[in-house]
Amino acid sequence: MLVTLLGGCTSVLIGKPSPDRAELARIEDERLPLNAATAFGDLTTVDYCSLLDATALGRTNDVVEQPRVSLDNCIARVKVDGQEADLWLGGVIDEQARNEYTFTTEVVGGPELKRRLTIEKPSSDYDGGCYRYLVFADELSLQGSINTFSTTGSDVSSERLCPIVEDVLEQAATVVVEKRVGHLDFPAGSLGTVDACGIVSDAEIGAHLGTFETARKTPTKHSCRWGRSGGDYVSLYFSIDKPITTDAGYLPETLGGRQAMVWTSTGSYCSGQTTLKPWPGAKNGEVETVSVFVTTDSGGDPCGVMRNVANTVFPRLPA
Repeated sequence: MLVTLLGGCTSVLIGKPSPDRAELARIEDERLPLNAATAFGDLTTVDYCSLLDATALGRTNDVVEQPRVSLDNCIARVKVDGQEADLWLGGVIDEQARNEYTFTTEVVGGPELKRRLTIEKPSSDYDGGCYRYLVFADELSLQGSINTFSTTGSDVSSERLCPIVEDVLEQAATVVVEKRVGHLDFPAGSLGTVDACGIVSDAEIGAHLGTFETARKTPTKHSCRWGRSGGDYVSLYFSIDKPITTDAGYLPETLGGRQAMVWTSTGSYCSGQTTLKPWPGAKNGEVETVSVFVTTDSGGDPCGVMRNVANTVFPRLPA
C-alpha cells in the first residue's frame, strides 16, 4: 500500500511590516519647530487662562485673586514676600513689538522646551517688574510679566519675581505643545470680533494727533497704536475688565454719545474708557471696555486729542 502523507502548506512573506503613516507623521511633526500660528490657531479668540496652570501657581504662591480672562491676556494676583503683584500672561505679539524698546535674548539656564521653543528676556527689566517671552519659530511670542504694588517703598527683587514668570511660561509651553489651547466664544456684537485698527483710519487719527502715523497692528486685533512711547501717540485698547469708578481718579463724561470715564492729567498723558456689555459668565461684574490712551510729548492738549478720538471711535462701536 502506498501511503501518501500530505503536509501542511505555509507561505512565508519576506519584508518589513507596513509602517503606520499617521504615527510617523506625528513623530516627525513633534521634531519640527513650532510656529505660533500653528500652536494657537485663531489668534483673535485665544483664551489665555487656558495656558495658565492655576493649580501649579497656587502650590508655589499665595494667590490673592484667581485668574480672570481678558481679550488679550489672563491676569492673576499673587502675593510675593508679603506684597501683592499682578501676573499677566498674554497676548501674542510680533518680533518688532518684542524688540521695540530693548532687544531680547534667551534666558541662560532656562528650561529645555520641546519643539524648539525658547524663553527670552529683555536686556533690562523696567517698572520694577519682570518681563519674559515664550518665543516661537515664526518669531511671534507669548508675553508674561509680573509687577508689584509697593506702598512701603520696598520693592520685591527681580530674582524673586522672574522665576515665577518663567515657570508660568514653561507651563504654557507644555499646553501649546500638547495642543490644549482653549478659545473664547464671543457673543453677537462683542468687541472680540472687531478689528481695533479697522474702526478708525490713519488719516482720522492724524488729524486729531496733528501728525500722520501708520497704525501698528497686533496679531490679535484687539488693540491698535499710532506713534510710539517717547513721542506723540494714540492707543486704542479693547479688554474685559471691571468698570472704572470715580474713586479711582476718573471723572464721568459723555463722549461720542456714550458714558465714559476720563483720567485727566496736568502733564502730557490722558485717557478715557467706555463700557459696552457685560461679559458672559462674569463673576465680578466684568464688562467689555474700550480705552483710548494719548500722550503728546511734543506739547499740546492730550485730553483734547483723546476726546476727539473718542468722539470719532465710540459711535462706531457695536451697539
